[in-house]
Amino acid sequence: MTLASGAQAGTPPAGPGNIEIFNKRSMVALEGYAEQAGQEATVEVLRGGQVIGIGVGTVDATGFLEFNHPGGECWIGVTPTIKPGDEVRVSFSGAAFTDSAITASPTVTSVTGSGFVAGQNLPTDPENRVRGVGTVTIEGTYDPEDPWFDPARFNIETVNPDNDDDKTPPGEDPGLSDNRAMGISLVPDAEHPNGEPGLWDATATADPATGEIVGTYTLYTEADYDRVLAGDHVFAAWMAGEEPALGLTQNEFEEIPGPGMGGCPPSPDGQVPTAPTTAQLSSAAGSTSVDVTWQTPAQPADGSEVTGYRVAAIGGTHAEQEVAERTGGTTVSLDGLEAGASYEIMIEAYNGRWSSAQSLGTITVGSGTSTGGGTGGGTGGGGGPVGETPTAAPAAPAGVTATAADSGAVDVSWTASTGATAYAVSVTSDATGAAIPAAVTVQAPATTASLTGLTAGTAYTVSVTASNAVGTSAEAGTATVTTAAAVAPGAATVTRVASAHEGASLEWTAAQAGNAASPVTGYDIVATPAAGTTNAAARQVTNPVGTVTTGAVTGLVNGVTYDLAVFARTGDLRGPAGTFGLNVPTTVVPNDVVTVGRAQYRADRREYKVNGTAQDTTANRVHVRTTTGLTIQLNVPVAADGSWTVDLRNGPVLPTNNRIVVTSDSGARVETTITRSR
Repeated sequence: MTLASGAQAGTPPAGPGNIEIFNKRSMVALEGYAEQAGQEATVEVLRGGQVIGIGVGTVDATGFLEFNHPGGECWIGVTPTIKPGDEVRVSFSGAAFTDSAITASPTVTSVTGSGFVAGQNLPTDPENRVRGVGTVTIEGTYDPEDPWFDPARFNIETVNPDNDDDKTPPGEDPGLSDNRAMGISLVPDAEHPNGEPGLWDATATADPATGEIVGTYTLYTEADYDRVLAGDHVFAAWMAGEEPALGLTQNEFEEIPGPGMGGCPPSPDGQVPTAPTTAQLSSAAGSTSVDVTWQTPAQPADGSEVTGYRVAAIGGTHAEQEVAERTGGTTVSLDGLEAGASYEIMIEAYNGRWSSAQSLGTITVGSGTSTGGGTGGGTGGGGGPVGETPTAAPAAPAGVTATAADSGAVDVSWTASTGATAYAVSVTSDATGAAIPAAVTVQAPATTASLTGLTAGTAYTVSVTASNAVGTSAEAGTATVTTAAAVAPGAATVTRVASAHEGASLEWTAAQAGNAASPVTGYDIVATPAAGTTNAAARQVTNPVGTVTTGAVTGLVNGVTYDLAVFARTGDLRGPAGTFGLNVPTTVVPNDVVTVGRAQYRADRREYKVNGTAQDTTANRVHVRTTTGLTIQLNVPVAADGSWTVDLRNGPVLPTNNRIVVTSDSGARVETTITRSR
């Protein structure tokens, strides 16, 4: 439903474009941005200056683009829950300005019917009307302090297409009103009164003391009453004041929030939680337990509350796992572990859905140490009493263990050496071509380290030496370990494909890692010309960051069909090609982008003056016609700077709809209005 032209919504201020916000549906529509046709628009939803939602799409030839509605674009990553006071901001790829609108506060809270009471003496009616009286009341709230709310720019709407009498099935009561949309203004005027006296009446009030809005329909036939009660009920408010854009907020009663079409990301309450990534790990000397304390991390705006955690210690001689769950609370003790053994501590968060497991680091059970937030004792973790001057170099560290963390990393732990102030951790390997990273220095009392940059699936010997002001231990504590073999990741799912000038943009859901030791490190986007194409080559773009799930491929040839593929990578290993979601195209045809600047027609001379730009310049030509098919001028050359011009007299008579179409040899098309004079 579009109310941009609804007289009873108040007269909107003049402007080139309008941002419509359907906050209950998490939907935003851009209208009237004809000057930005063909440009990429970025729409952000902000709350308190923080971005809570973002979407990207191309403005069509009429200046229209919408998000979270069938036929439109999806929000990226999460479908935001738009609330009163949120700002919707839009910027364009080819224009140096930004528009924005503030979501208005009026919200529908209830719709009730009084029940229809038929008249005692029903007149004979050839159209089978059941006459009487019934009322439908729409109630809601608004913020009296809302600076953007103007009662003169507010409207209550009930919409039901069945209320058109030409849609009434034969033999059924057509009612008295045939208004598809029945509006009630808070500030009616003589030109636009509320209701139609004798057919239906309406009143509306807003109380600034309580912030309550009440609108009442009085209906005089049973059909009108039933259809108004069953219709869509809407509060519509134009943004008022010195706004940078035209903003129309439409809050629709009983609409379901969240994704408006299949394949779009879930809303915040459908997202998995964000798990902690850091914590304090401690294990008292001689104990068989580990204490874990963490803080609940910030969650996405409007996300479900984290209500529980699952914490696990994984390691020991037999790689056993000890798990504890907590509802509420942010501390847990994992008991019954193997003294002297190294364990990795993993955590998952729960908000109705479990997050993926996050590592909180490793610790040696019974070591008397603490990591991530403190130490395990007043003696500096076994390095001797604080402040004591050492008289000899420390002994070699004992209890060295090494555990493969991922395909290129190893976690190392050891027992503290008396008198040590630092430790050096290094690796050697007999394998040909094995990567040998530089030694890692760890300051006491810490007794753990992580070594990265190793070769996957390779055997290493890990050495740990202790040192202090006197010297370095004569020997090293050692352990052997084989790094995990890298496993290729699974397939991503492509959720959006959009063509652009000489390129295309894509979005996808993250691929599953091959195993815990093989995180996704990047994605390849490959565009391959369709079979039989001879004037274009395949293009590949690599996204190096595994957590980024959007990207673009450029350098394509306009007008050529390309097959698209997205591959997840773990290092040099590439997984299978990604699948494509429902209604997501597997091919793309990049095209030229044409704009129209000046468009004028002088009737007495049949004179046309039209100019604009095209992104393709070499051997490109544009063609100007009316929307009814009349030729204005063909084969207009595009200059090297991308400009083109039509200056024509004695052209065809312009049809009364004042619309022209500009196309290019490179496949672009734009339709616009031409100004008529004389």
